[in-house]
Amino acid sequence: MKILFDSSYFFPLIKIKVEKSSPEIFSLIHQKKPFEMQFSSITLFELSAKGARMIKSGKLTVNDVIDGINALVSWKNISAINPWNGEVQRLAFDFRLDHSDYIDCLILTSAIIHANVFVSEDITLQKLLKTKWLNRIREINIEFEIVNTDQLKAKINEIDVNT
Repeated sequence: MKILFDSSYFFPLIKIKVEKSSPEIFSLIHQKKPFEMQFSSITLFELSAKGARMIKSGKLTVNDVIDGINALVSWKNISAINPWNGEVQRLAFDFRLDHSDYIDCLILTSAIIHANVFVSEDITLQKLLKTKWLNRIREINIEFEIVNTDQLKAKINEIDVNT
């Protein structure tokens, strides 16, 4: 099973605390063989941009951001997904009509095209995916679902019980 994580799950790498982001989820997944962890490479831009704002306000150092990004890039148990292919772009442009954050659209569509599960705490995206966009997503990836951290933990535990 391929799992793509929203950018917010990686903010702790640059020393930004995120509510509902559970760092132990990565170690839990790492212990399980049927899971492949992914992130959209646009996440690196988001980490850098957020880090730049925090550096300007004095809340982070340049090294905090550089070290965190380097940690993600060199992490062997997670792979980067390229959001710049035509299929991802076309779908992101469509979703942008209903969602104001184009970077979110790129990350979401990367997940739809390349993963089975998208992990995000973004309630707006969750609602759109489970209502308005549901049929379109099913046409592209019938196995795709969006979950939050708690739902992912339950999914992992369910697999443990069934194996």
